[in-house]
Amino acid sequence: MATALDYKNIPHSHRLPVSHREVQRTFPKLSRQSLVSLAQQWLSKKNRDFCRPYLLSDRADEDDEELYEPAQSYEALQEIYRELAGRKGGRREVLDRILEGDWRKGVSMYQLATAEIQYLLDHPNALRWTAKRLTKIPNARSPVTDMEVTNDSDHLPRFQAQTFMSNLAKELTPLMKAHYLITRIKTSPVTILRVYIHDSPYSNEASLVIDSNSTDSAKAVFFVWPNGSPFVYSSLATLTGQVVGDDGRHLRDIVQQAIPKAFSRPSARYQLTNTNFTTKSLDALLTYRGPGKSNAAAGGWSIFQDHSFSQNALDFITTQKGDGQDKASGNKSNTNGESKAGPGRPKRPLDNTESPGTKRRKEVAAGRFGTSAQPNDGQGLERLEVRIDDPFPSTSDDSNMTHLDGDTSNIDAQAANRMRRGRPSLLDRTAEDLEEIQNEDGWVPNVRVTFQGTHVFAGIRQLVEEGIVDGEKMPGWMTGEAGVTIGAVREGRIRSKEGVPGV
Repeated sequence: MATALDYKNIPHSHRLPVSHREVQRTFPKLSRQSLVSLAQQWLSKKNRDFCRPYLLSDRADEDDEELYEPAQSYEALQEIYRELAGRKGGRREVLDRILEGDWRKGVSMYQLATAEIQYLLDHPNALRWTAKRLTKIPNARSPVTDMEVTNDSDHLPRFQAQTFMSNLAKELTPLMKAHYLITRIKTSPVTILRVYIHDSPYSNEASLVIDSNSTDSAKAVFFVWPNGSPFVYSSLATLTGQVVGDDGRHLRDIVQQAIPKAFSRPSARYQLTNTNFTTKSLDALLTYRGPGKSNAAAGGWSIFQDHSFSQNALDFITTQKGDGQDKASGNKSNTNGESKAGPGRPKRPLDNTESPGTKRRKEVAAGRFGTSAQPNDGQGLERLEVRIDDPFPSTSDDSNMTHLDGDTSNIDAQAANRMRRGRPSLLDRTAEDLEEIQNEDGWVPNVRVTFQGTHVFAGIRQLVEEGIVDGEKMPGWMTGEAGVTIGAVREGRIRSKEGVPGV
């Protein structure tokens, strides 16, 4: 007899066996402190219905092979974990206690979700995030993709968690079975939504026990909403270095397309617009795509958005009085220091003077980068990739020959892109771009520049301070002013399409 399909989502209380691939992948990565904190959270009164441990009353008969004696009550188990939190020890001690002792019968979907979120908070650079912008659509014929923030009070929809989750489930339930957990982080101004995608027409525990044989199938998708910001960050929950298959990306796209529909109502429709910004750092996302950062005021303009002045920045007037007082106090301290020198050979003063050229380069770097691009600010971008769309400089004598060569190179570039394996790059020229290039007077080569490192813009700032890069002639996109990680450059500026800077 065939089992009828159900139209329910996976509840918090459904359990996975401790030997399940998702459980064994997530829990061993957590630290001892995080494991103890999670166990105490699961044992609180509000979570006991879907985080039930194995207690003494659940034991049917005496088992001589038990490694851990089951606790008599929730209070006794809470006391055990308070004792574990108060003393030092290894991570394995707490991990074995959880998986082989107190939750030996299985880990609930709520426990797995909170464990993955805890790992994300402990390692904010573990996943690669893509920023999208939630924009309002006045009508179906003219979608609004303007990056500028307006004074319209209806620019952002009201975020009510229960209503949003209900609307999201209505969109996704006919397509897939999923487990949802949305939580607001106390230590950071963000709200996290985790969606565990279950590739099955059933939502019972028996279907969850069946483990997938594919090692590259990412089942969990994370979405982050910064408080008071029109942006949404999305990422696949994968292992470090794991290759995400097409199925995982397709399922993520389905969930991503359902998010603006869950926000929409009959009088207001929304869509997610690409911002050409991808990074592994959540702190960098909050800096470039966080609350009040939607106008791409980065680079040298960061002094205005970070409130670096004690007064209105438009009324700021530079004075030389402070510099004179600092110099006078410095000379006075040096004089006092020399008078207190002891007998014997005088100490050789440290030579901290900088050459005028070095001072000048640092002043130029401070003017171009402002308060941003500091080596240890925790806001580093790992990769910046641009395509140069400027025509190759040529003389009037060989302009005709250059134009012919340009047509041939564009054809060769198209053939090379078709022969290349893997997913196409966002920097690949579209048919419209190729048509625009053919109308140019000169040859436009396919030149791409990639900066890669732990903190790209901090590295460029150091190159300016060392005199390797001319800070006065350097284009603005090299300072991060455009606020994108991938884009096309024309005449020294990041190009924009439909109001969105990038490609």
